[in-house]
Amino acid sequence: MRTLLALFALLMLAPASAQELLKQEHHANGRLKSTLYREGGTVHFVTYFESGRVKEMGAFRDGRRDGLWQQFAANGTLLTRAEFDRGVRTGTWELRDPFNGNTGRLRFSDGRLVDGAQYDPSGQLLAARTY
Repeated sequence: MRTLLALFALLMLAPASAQELLKQEHHANGRLKSTLYREGGTVHFVTYFESGRVKEMGAFRDGRRDGLWQQFAANGTLLTRAEFDRGVRTGTWELRDPFNGNTGRLRFSDGRLVDGAQYDPSGQLLAARTY
């Protein structure tokens, strides 16, 4: 019983990260078109296709792109996965071509493009470049 009370006390004292809904829009068919909400110091957005599938999602901090950004095709396939650190491009970005299945990767360091590569659907390297 003491363990349960201690856990309850910890949960009550932990800072809550509440979400504040800022705006929502709907398609003509009534389905959600976009959602904008704040969580702490970050403003998140999600846009949707008329089918209801997610189209794009990302976030802003201090008016600059921040964190993970993703774009999807209408069938749900992930097209782009990119990362930002307060407006600066960072990490490895993944790109997919929905028409031919090719994939690509771009790698950023300190906001600068370091290298990139393109692969065919089987994972074979088609092209690579260092910048």
